[in-house]
Amino acid sequence: MVDQALKTCKDARRKGKDSRAGGRLSAALVGALLVILASSLPALASTAPTSPPGPSLSPAPSPSAAPTPEAWAQTGSLQNREAQGQIIADLTAAEGHALMLERSLAEAQLHLLGLAQKVADADRQLATLDAQLDVVRAEHQAAAAQLQQDRRTLTLTVRRLYKDQRGYLAALLEVGGFVGLLRAMGYSDVIVEKEHAMVQAVQADEVALEHSQADLERTRTLRQAARDQLDAASGLLAAQVAQQEQLQQQLQAAIDLAIQSLDAAQTDTPAAAATRAQLVKMKTDAVLALIEQAVWAQSAVVQAAALPPLDPELKSTGRLLWPVPNAVVSQGFGPSPFVFEAAYAGFAHFHTGIDLAVPLGTPVFAAADGVVLLAGPMTDQNGDLVGYGNYVILQHGDGLRTLYAHLMTWAVKAGDSVTRGQLIGLVGSSGNSTGSHTHFEVRVDNSPIDPAQFLTTAATAH
Repeated sequence: MVDQALKTCKDARRKGKDSRAGGRLSAALVGALLVILASSLPALASTAPTSPPGPSLSPAPSPSAAPTPEAWAQTGSLQNREAQGQIIADLTAAEGHALMLERSLAEAQLHLLGLAQKVADADRQLATLDAQLDVVRAEHQAAAAQLQQDRRTLTLTVRRLYKDQRGYLAALLEVGGFVGLLRAMGYSDVIVEKEHAMVQAVQADEVALEHSQADLERTRTLRQAARDQLDAASGLLAAQVAQQEQLQQQLQAAIDLAIQSLDAAQTDTPAAAATRAQLVKMKTDAVLALIEQAVWAQSAVVQAAALPPLDPELKSTGRLLWPVPNAVVSQGFGPSPFVFEAAYAGFAHFHTGIDLAVPLGTPVFAAADGVVLLAGPMTDQNGDLVGYGNYVILQHGDGLRTLYAHLMTWAVKAGDSVTRGQLIGLVGSSGNSTGSHTHFEVRVDNSPIDPAQFLTTAATAH
């Protein structure tokens, strides 16, 4: 029975290999494993001691008598069942992680296609911007050259009119009296004003084109940064796909080893079977841990790829917006006397952010552009709000995150893009809170940083 189940197990695994490289365990394989477990039941029953209905007339065996070979084989078989059960448990865990890995790979391939399309779109946008910039730069250069020419013309006109002026009396006699002189002077003013108006018009065009060129160049810089970010994400995701494909092969090898060990446990001594089971567990656990890390890392890359370019103001100044304007800082960053604060940095209780005290219902704003990683409640097993209570986490790029806790409610959802100063919730007192306030955290690579480093000194300390 066991041999037949193992044969079914191997056949199912071989079909799985043929149908999909590095594929998951099939339903037939799982069924075969259950058959192996079931087959151990008769062995258990056959080794149970039985008593005859009446008293036995045969002498009782001596306590020091050695067990017969048949009894030793039955005992060994029972002990091997425990090792086989452990191997089967490892195979079951491998099945779940194989499914996880397949889903992760499928999602990664879809995201790679999406990123490739986004990169192509970004390249087209950059090409369009470059064409627009070429036109505006040419027009700007032409306007600047025209402005210089008009200014030279105006200067020459004024200089010529000045040189052509002769004495007052000569001009008066030539133009026919005082009225004629005024007419001549007015004609000169008209010429100068006309030239000056032309210069002003060209100058206005030149300034407008300069602003247009600056705007286009700024837009192109941001689009290029976004494109580079997409390209970098594509490279990381492609590397992770390759890693996950290698993990599929490692998982395949671990599963094959488990099946071989399951087969060998039929004839192994109990010690050898236990050693095999321990080896299978060590190798399987190592691969499963790597799979979990790879899947998590892929999720982080996909989230990062969805981020907009880093907030320009944050990038240029390194400053975040106060999430609750005009608030009182009721508790700062650092060691805390409150027992409900977690241990951190060698301190028994540490406050990993700052508390901004204001009345209930005060708006809470995003400190910078970013994407919502999480928005919702932190609850215990009974559904009661604990810890941060209602809270929001924003990802801003370059490993920077901000957290807003103890909210009355939130106004965004996971995956939303937000801009600096956008409403994300209302001040509350949910979770482990001693009063109306918002707990504000800044984390870099998931390590809490004193928010004061990123904020101006606008708020007041209590």
